[in-house]
Amino acid sequence: MSQPAPSAQPAGQRPECLVVLGLIPPVTLDDVKQAYLVRAREAHPDRGGSQEAFVRLQQAFEDASDFVKFKASKLEWLASKIDAYAQQQEVVTETIERGGSAEMEETDWLRKSFGDDFGHVADKLVTVRLANERADDVFCILLGFRTDSLKDLATLDLAGGTLTDEGLHQLKGLAHLRHLDLRGTRVGKIAAEIPGWFERLEFLGLPKNALGMLARLAMPRRIRLELGDRP
Repeated sequence: MSQPAPSAQPAGQRPECLVVLGLIPPVTLDDVKQAYLVRAREAHPDRGGSQEAFVRLQQAFEDASDFVKFKASKLEWLASKIDAYAQQQEVVTETIERGGSAEMEETDWLRKSFGDDFGHVADKLVTVRLANERADDVFCILLGFRTDSLKDLATLDLAGGTLTDEGLHQLKGLAHLRHLDLRGTRVGKIAAEIPGWFERLEFLGLPKNALGMLARLAMPRRIRLELGDRP
């Protein structure tokens, strides 16, 4: 496995994901996996690490895997990203048309390789905010059909929406969510299942009566829970 050394390429010239993993180019997928496993033992919250550090490590693993695949075959990698990017843009367009907003995160190392013309295809949709009544079950179905392309979505704000339990269930595949706000919605019976769907979740907003006392007490410590109407 590649290891950093005093004479290694300076951190500022390496992708951040490789810096986090302690790797220097050239690297293989096996290098990335081994570095992740070594650091995961220290960073995991169950072993004394912090949730923030573990999430950062997981993101670095995913980005580094992407980086290695890109270096191995640029054209194949680019083709695999175009469809995902198109689906993300559909979500962005629908969100804006419904009166919401979205945020994309750029991939710096790719822009250095391809420039702005193609570099944007690896941009990540990280935030969707649609805090109005048009955040309904249909919108949730739209997201649910595109979960493979929304693996980097971290913040989803649907507070004040009209989605129900049926719509909420469509979001189950957004496994990397860290912030989910459903205050003021019509979500109810299945709200207690949410922590089991999203292992990275740190904030959860729910309607005032969505959880009973036992469900509140069973909420994982990593999650900051807020109950109430639309903020």
